[in-house]
Parts: sequence; structure tokens; C-alpha cells
Amino acid sequence: MPLVGATAVTSVNPILDGILSVALVVHTHIGFDSIFTDYLHPRKFPVLGGIVKWGVRLVTGGVLVGVYQFNTNDIGVSFWSIL
Repeated sequence: MPLVGATAVTSVNPILDGILSVALVVHTHIGFDSIFTDYLHPRKFPVLGGIVKWGVRLVTGGVLVGVYQFNTNDIGVSFWSIL
């Protein structure tokens, strides 16, 4: 929460913008990874568990590329937190 507050208080700061974006993506990745680890355990679902785990990694990588593009070529995330 302090990161979101700092981003909202300052005007458009690209460093805080990048940190907030990466923190949100990493937080989401950890959440989905723990869900799939709990419910698709590798001993019970050896093939499906591996496919889903690599799928989450690929999607996270794609989202990080998209966030980078959004922060460098567009207005960034902190502009939307001000509104």
C-alpha cells in the first residue's frame, strides 16, 4: 500500500511507475503459482501441473513485456492512479 500511495501522491514518476507495475505483476504471479501448486500438485498431475506452471511463467513474461511497452511508449500506470 505505501507504494500505491507514493505513486498517487507524486505526479507522473517513471521510476515509481515501473516499480509499481513490476510489483503488481510479481504479486499476481506468486498468487497464481501458489494456487496451481496447491491444486495441481506434480505428484498427482505430473503432466498438467507442468504445463500449467510453464503457462503461468509464459503469461507473466508476456505481461511484463506489455507493462514495459505501456510504461515506455504510453502514459504509464501512475497517471491512472491519479484519476
